[in-house]
Amino acid sequence: AAVPPALTKSAASKPTKITARGGFTLLELLLTLSLAVVLIGLVGGAMRFYAIDMNVRDMDIRQTQLAAAVMQMIENDLRATLHGEPIDTSGLEALLAATAANVSGGGAQPVGADEDLSAAGIDSGISSDDAMIEETSLADLESGTAVLQSPGLIGNQTQIQIDLSRLPRLEEYMAFLDQSVANIDDVPSDLKTVSYFVQPAGVVGGIQDPLSQVGVSTVEPTALSEASTGGLVRRSLDRAATVYAASTGGAAMLNQTGELLAPEITAIEFGYWDGVTWQLEWSSDEYGELPLAVQVRLYMADPQTAITGEITETSTTRTFMHVVRLPMARPIEEEETDLLEAGI
Repeated sequence: AAVPPALTKSAASKPTKITARGGFTLLELLLTLSLAVVLIGLVGGAMRFYAIDMNVRDMDIRQTQLAAAVMQMIENDLRATLHGEPIDTSGLEALLAATAANVSGGGAQPVGADEDLSAAGIDSGISSDDAMIEETSLADLESGTAVLQSPGLIGNQTQIQIDLSRLPRLEEYMAFLDQSVANIDDVPSDLKTVSYFVQPAGVVGGIQDPLSQVGVSTVEPTALSEASTGGLVRRSLDRAATVYAASTGGAAMLNQTGELLAPEITAIEFGYWDGVTWQLEWSSDEYGELPLAVQVRLYMADPQTAITGEITETSTTRTFMHVVRLPMARPIEEEETDLLEAGI
């Protein structure tokens, strides 16, 4: 059908409406960018916190496992500690005295100070009270060693040295060429002198950690690479070699002899149980016996502080404690004079 002329004219004369396109203002754009930055920061902080927390937990488990392994090693060495008991020759002295009396035709007389039993290997002219006993003092095990008259234990609050009996392993009989003339080579033996102490970090001329040189260029050595790493040190040498080195001035070589067990350990403490109280020092030559038990404390840096490197007021030190009973230890028998002086 044909369109009426009136409608065609009205439609052509009506103006066209143009719609404006929508967009963001500058303020909205700035707010959006600010919120995005804040959101990214929160997500990054959460991820960083999660990573640090996981590393702290991982280091916590590693420190616990390390402490358990070190404690087990120290316990094995302490339980193998030996101490020789003096030979009781009273029966042999009485037998020799009776034999001498029967040969001379007289009655049996007790052995006196005038009896000469040196032919039997017995020196009865000097009593045990009047004998000159050389006092053994604990030297600094980091720079030397203390020599006991008889195998035993000597130690203080931070260092310990024990003589233990243990059969050598098969690989110890294999001969190795010593690549360094600064330390002392160990030899296969069933009688070892073992020392434990903590070496401070940065000591020049101490025990080197072979793992600390991994990845360090050997072309240009630095002063830092020449310094020793701190940590728990275990030194195990044949007792005869240790005594010879200590008596011939080989303390400087002993200073560089040993094995760095754990750089993570910052300190170690020992306590010695005599049956009544804990002692801070012990010498089997002085007491005549081994301690009934030895208390070992290991100290490590807190995992949070070790990872972040930030020392705050709330930073703590982790402590691991273990008490080891010595099978060959015996209670110390106090003499009557000591009991009278104590008022017992």
